[in-house]
Amino acid sequence: MKFKKGFALLLVCILTFGIVGCANNKESSGTPEESDEKTKLVVGTSASYIPWAFQENDEVKGFEMDVWKEIADRNNYDLEFKLGQFSGLVGMLDAGEIDTVAHQMSITEEREEKYYFTEPYAYSYYDLFVGEDSDYKTKEDLKGKKVGCWLGGNGEATLRQINEEYDLGFEVITFDGASIEEELMIGRLEALWQGEIKTKTVIEENDLAIRQLNEKLVYEINAYPFRKDEEGKKLSQEVSEALKSMREDGTLKKLSEKWFNIDTTMPEE
Repeated sequence: MKFKKGFALLLVCILTFGIVGCANNKESSGTPEESDEKTKLVVGTSASYIPWAFQENDEVKGFEMDVWKEIADRNNYDLEFKLGQFSGLVGMLDAGEIDTVAHQMSITEEREEKYYFTEPYAYSYYDLFVGEDSDYKTKEDLKGKKVGCWLGGNGEATLRQINEEYDLGFEVITFDGASIEEELMIGRLEALWQGEIKTKTVIEENDLAIRQLNEKLVYEINAYPFRKDEEGKKLSQEVSEALKSMREDGTLKKLSEKWFNIDTTMPEE
């Protein structure tokens, strides 16, 4: 009987210290386990802006997507792309439906008041494009003509800016999701104002009779916006660090040359 009591006491001690030991071991290994947990991050895009972001066989592809996949790898993010019309992406960001926007979004004073912006990842020139067989050679030749641009973006803002600055009298026509290049080809526009890289890509891929005026009056600085709260501040800092390292090790330049055949990571001199 004494043996049984002693054995029972020993068993209780083993079980007790075993449980405490396991708990302590679990506590001590908590940090690595927590560091392995991925942060969910939802990136909004219209996926209708070749070669920056587009859909092919139900897959979202493009420069923006490759940049974000690299950012996600470096920050251990669980990445999700959410689609919407470009004009609605900012509203989705404000409503918390997405965490940021990947659509060649530019830094402006107005936007900086509302969002934390990351380190720039691209410098993008805008230009005027006209029909190949047209007589237009300069912006002044287009005075009073119909010029198309994307609705609600920096393209629209800068087009209206140069229209006023140079007294061009453009009839500005805005589009959201439609092919501006096609509108130009069928004669509904005399010119279009759009990102140089995007337009050149569409012209090349579709063998369109469109040419660039090479005015290059405006370039925008592209960066990723985050809401102005603690989470947004944290994420913008993490993404900025990833972009800095991608610039330093040549990854950003490599991705730019892959999609654009030029380095957009620095402005032209």
